[in-house]
Amino acid sequence: MRIDNPYDKQGTWLRGSFHNHTNNSDGWFSLETVYNMYADYDFLAISDHDKITNLEAICRIPTVFEAIEVSSTKPHMLLVKPPYSIMEGYSNEFTIANYQQFADATLDHGGICVLVHPNRYFSNFWTIEDMLQMERYTGVEIYNGDGNIEYDIAFDKWDSLLSAGRTVWGFGNDDSHVYGQEKQAWNMVLAADHAQEAILDAIRGGSFYVSTGYGFDAIRCEGSKITIDLRSNALLDKMYKYVTLFGKDGRVLHEATGRVKQVVYECQGDEGYVRVSAYIEGGYAAFSQPLFIMKD
Repeated sequence: MRIDNPYDKQGTWLRGSFHNHTNNSDGWFSLETVYNMYADYDFLAISDHDKITNLEAICRIPTVFEAIEVSSTKPHMLLVKPPYSIMEGYSNEFTIANYQQFADATLDHGGICVLVHPNRYFSNFWTIEDMLQMERYTGVEIYNGDGNIEYDIAFDKWDSLLSAGRTVWGFGNDDSHVYGQEKQAWNMVLAADHAQEAILDAIRGGSFYVSTGYGFDAIRCEGSKITIDLRSNALLDKMYKYVTLFGKDGRVLHEATGRVKQVVYECQGDEGYVRVSAYIEGGYAAFSQPLFIMKD
């Protein structure tokens, strides 16, 4: 068998969020204030609703991205590095054709497209049928940190898409609008450098994981064996962890609990994919991208 491991790369771990708002749409804060709130991040995207915000302001963040949240009264979609041409005759009406043309234009422009908060059942959620009708997009927001956590975790739909044969990555973002929503969920990207293209290249290849305060030092493969090195230091090694490996259809493949630093799993070949969910005391977590298992 062959295991496609998106973490089998050289690079530096960079922290950032792609889904954040300013007072140019419905956020509370100016662009400069948002920049200051995230000053210790490596990258940040400003994704105001239905507009591409000008990013000129005093900023200490090494890399910032133009973005837009396409915001119909139904599902929402995040476009990072969209071409300005999408604003010509722009309409946020939700039809698969309309959203797909925006997704295609952004992907063709070298950007990424994410279907956001798909399980926000009180508003603006995606049905799995509509997600399957969309033909091209980069991934789905599996963890949205804006405060509605009971609605904004979407591992079920992610597993449904992966099990249907779709290669879509899982994203974690703040969707920040007000104080208290910042730095709740982010993406740790294994990128060659801080350049926009390096970060987007890593994202397209799945070389990142979602964090809410915990992480992985490495995920390695040798033969049919997957080795997960959990984030380790003198303090973390004393803390209790709960690690679960999931496969096709959300099947639990393996569990490990305790003060562990490493988890090893021997693939059988029928998993379809393996993705890792790791929690530490206090509820902080890290969620890997899927490692696809290919039979000979």
